[in-house]
Amino acid sequence: MTAVSRLSPPYNPNQPLPDPEAVLEVMQRELKRSMGGLVVPGSPRPYFMQYSLRRVHALRLRAAHGALLRSRESTAGQLWADVRVGSHKFDNVFDGGLGDHSEDRESSDWIDAPDDLNLQALQIGLWKLTQIKFDEALEDYYEHRKATVSEYLRDEISSFTRERPVVHKEELHHDPFPRAQWEKTLVELSRRFLDHPEVYDPSITLSAERVHRWLVTSEGTAVVTEDVFIQLGIEGWVLTEDGVYVEGSRQLYLRAVDEVPERAHLERLLADVIEELGALRAADSPGAFIGPALLSGQAASTLFHEALGHRLEGERLIARGESKTFARMRGERILPRGIHVFDDPTLTHCGREPLWGHYRIDDEGVAARRTLLVDDGVLKGFLQSRSPIPGSDHSNGHGRHDGVERPMARMGTFVVEGAPGSGESWDALRNRLIELARAQGRRHGVIIQRVLAGETSTSDYDFQAFKGSLAEVYLVDAQTGKVRRIRDVELIGTPLAALQKITAFGRDRETDQGYCYAESGSIPVSGIAPPILLSELELQQSSTTGYHDPLLPPPFADDGSRGRKGGLRERGKRKKALN
Repeated sequence: MTAVSRLSPPYNPNQPLPDPEAVLEVMQRELKRSMGGLVVPGSPRPYFMQYSLRRVHALRLRAAHGALLRSRESTAGQLWADVRVGSHKFDNVFDGGLGDHSEDRESSDWIDAPDDLNLQALQIGLWKLTQIKFDEALEDYYEHRKATVSEYLRDEISSFTRERPVVHKEELHHDPFPRAQWEKTLVELSRRFLDHPEVYDPSITLSAERVHRWLVTSEGTAVVTEDVFIQLGIEGWVLTEDGVYVEGSRQLYLRAVDEVPERAHLERLLADVIEELGALRAADSPGAFIGPALLSGQAASTLFHEALGHRLEGERLIARGESKTFARMRGERILPRGIHVFDDPTLTHCGREPLWGHYRIDDEGVAARRTLLVDDGVLKGFLQSRSPIPGSDHSNGHGRHDGVERPMARMGTFVVEGAPGSGESWDALRNRLIELARAQGRRHGVIIQRVLAGETSTSDYDFQAFKGSLAEVYLVDAQTGKVRRIRDVELIGTPLAALQKITAFGRDRETDQGYCYAESGSIPVSGIAPPILLSELELQQSSTTGYHDPLLPPPFADDGSRGRKGGLRERGKRKKALN
């Protein structure tokens, strides 16, 4: 017997990649072969298939105390295959796919694409993944059939929308990130933390991703896109007198390499963080608060995202286990007059600020478009993927996912705005806040300038609530108007109650950006909103544990007295409780 070696040469990251059109053609060829060949006698055949390839070139940098703590650059690709058996009316997907949990299935072990995009290896990968996806689809189809026997799926309309095929192809770039330049800037800036031993775990981070995506469907859709996402963050922590670690941070969200600001701008951001940490260390905590609240545009955007946006995602109207908060409220007032809400992924900027929620084609091959959700306070529509919902059997281009989980309707750029000429100035809103506090017999009102993050639950198993982690909060004395900073609190509320307490809104708009986590994975999103005044909002204490100072100061701040000389810190003593 003669042995023939078929070993491929080692992968060279600098070697030329195949033409994007060639990658698309291989995907189309294997999709056509699978559509015609996946046949099991007595079982439903595929009526729709989709292949996606997402290739991400990523750079991760982290610096602190004048050192480069992390510098990682990588390129990785993931495959996605959607195999639907049965018909548009009834197939293998039910509950909108919210219960798929794709990452826990066997098929998730076969999603890696070849690093060098070798066309033969790519087709083999698609073939292997498709075989497993087809088996899973058949199992799900019969589970769906079983569910219709055991219960009445009252909110299910049909399984999949019919959409026109889309052909959209963008130029792909492979320019290297300016890694050395960015490393140098971060390291030099991070030396500033050596002058501040009271700041714990400081860091300056930069994350850059260039995402290339190919998408084909059995309907004829063919898509090639490129997106760049850059996040730059500066953060640190201080320990307060009552033993609570509090965070100060600034984040920038960018969409192009040339949008990364000059060093002078980053120095100002770093100075802001250090100044903020000093203010937080001196601030106290009220423990809890209830009363009128004025939220900046950024803070209001987070509230709308959690209290409203997630509850307008189409799959939540049809899935068992969802509370369906707004499912039967189309045409009813859910917000005050003069407020409009829409989601528009086609927006690229808010003023001069780039938007992370911008995209051209969604992850189901449907063109993104502006979707009106609330008009003059009245609910008009919902975010939709290709899962039909009551009253609408077409996608509006909001099917999104992380490349692993099944796509579902998600926010892109979620915009809240007032009718032209109807908003008030910030000073007017602040005066109204004080008036509300006095009218309610409250000692204080609260101003929330920045929110770090939010979360919500839409399940019918749990309480309908949301909360937000607050970064910058102030109490306003109702009698004197004096403002003082507070910390260690988070906002909480229930969606319908919170939205009905909006009494006024502002003129200017602010953005809130980052990653949003839901059943279809982590995706980049943006929010835009004006300031809002609420007649009542509840805050609760966020910390549950108190901490001691470290017994020793950081090595760069040790004068040999173990931190006692000069009163740098007192070590090992219990913190005093604040009144």
